Amino acid sequence: MAVRPATIPTRHEITFDRPVQMRAAVVGAAFIATFWYLLDFIPPVGGLVHAWVYEADWSHGPLIPVFSAYLIYLKWDRIRRCLIRYTWVGLLIMLGGLGLYIWALSGQLLFAYAKPFSLMVSLLGLIIFLCGLPVMYYAWLPWLFLFFAIPLPPRLYFAWTNPLRKLAAEVTSALLSLWPGLHIERNGSILEYVYQGTSGVIGVADACSGMRSTVTLCALGVAVACMSERPLWHRLLLVASCIPIATFCNFIRVTITCWLHIFIDPKYATGSYHTMLGLLIILLAFGIFSGLGWVLNNIFVEESEPEEATG
Repeated sequence: MAVRPATIPTRHEITFDRPVQMRAAVVGAAFIATFWYLLDFIPPVGGLVHAWVYEADWSHGPLIPVFSAYLIYLKWDRIRRCLIRYTWVGLLIMLGGLGLYIWALSGQLLFAYAKPFSLMVSLLGLIIFLCGLPVMYYAWLPWLFLFFAIPLPPRLYFAWTNPLRKLAAEVTSALLSLWPGLHIERNGSILEYVYQGTSGVIGVADACSGMRSTVTLCALGVAVACMSERPLWHRLLLVASCIPIATFCNFIRVTITCWLHIFIDPKYATGSYHTMLGLLIILLAFGIFSGLGWVLNNIFVEESEPEEATG
């Protein structure tokens, strides 16, 4: 009599049949209703949606959840085979996130970032509660990626913006001073120049600090680094290079803008021309980032173990 090999019971694995779809829809609706203050897509829009719609620095926000879902899709075959275990951990995390959210809504917690952070904590707990703790081995990156859609606290954002503005002005001043006949000096983030008897003043605005391109490129860099299969140290190096590449490209953008203002026509340094230049610089940064990925893939090749000779 033949003995059938033992198999792992499938009832403990993740499924997505009709009953599960209904429960997911109900839980998703409850989650959105709980955090409607942040996720309100109907005017007056909620906190997060308002930043996505009306603040140019965070206009990439709606794309982040879409790509995060795509990262889940890439790992879905592995995720669905994860066993549903230790769901009580998720319940504790979810209750902690809800408690933090209620505390923030009460006005006693004077920290604006606490509301979106509590949303993220509650989402983490919800994932673990529904799917089990083992699924986070594949879902932690898509969950962390969602933080790129959350605006930084204003105090922290502007604390980084001002030094970047001054640094961009300093680099631009040093580069343009090499141009024959141009006398240019920096005063904080203001550039004063004299060229062929014509004088003028150029201010490096907050939008030219590079924070917007830095956040966007970091999100893009993390996405590209994690989409393809590559060694962990490759991914860490690619992610670490995002800020230097974004800063370098912003120096180029500010320098070109000031050059156009002085030598061509000030109109080419504002409006739609300035926006188009910003898009081109982001493409340049993406090209540099992709080139670094190509170098890592083609130069640092891990040698495979030699196969044993067979008789």
